[in-house]
Amino acid sequence: MSTPKLAHLTGGPLDAQTIPLEEGAPEELVLPYSEGQVVYHLQSVTDGDGPATANYSFDEATQILVEDQYNQAGDRIQSGVDTDDVEGR
Repeated sequence: MSTPKLAHLTGGPLDAQTIPLEEGAPEELVLPYSEGQVVYHLQSVTDGDGPATANYSFDEATQILVEDQYNQAGDRIQSGVDTDDVEGR
């Protein structure tokens, strides 16, 4: 398997973004976002027809995000209420 050159992000404020990797795929990506940082964890590496891609999932934000807030699953919550916690229970 070749060294991943791209990171595909799932969940959180950077959902569906693909960014370049300079030195392979670390287990954890800590990226600047707004006035804080977001953390994504490596899930898998795919090696298809194009460049190898590391797939990451949202883990946490280091502080409350200015416009939106996200829970551990990467779902957006509004007004400090996690809609996953109140719906369907």
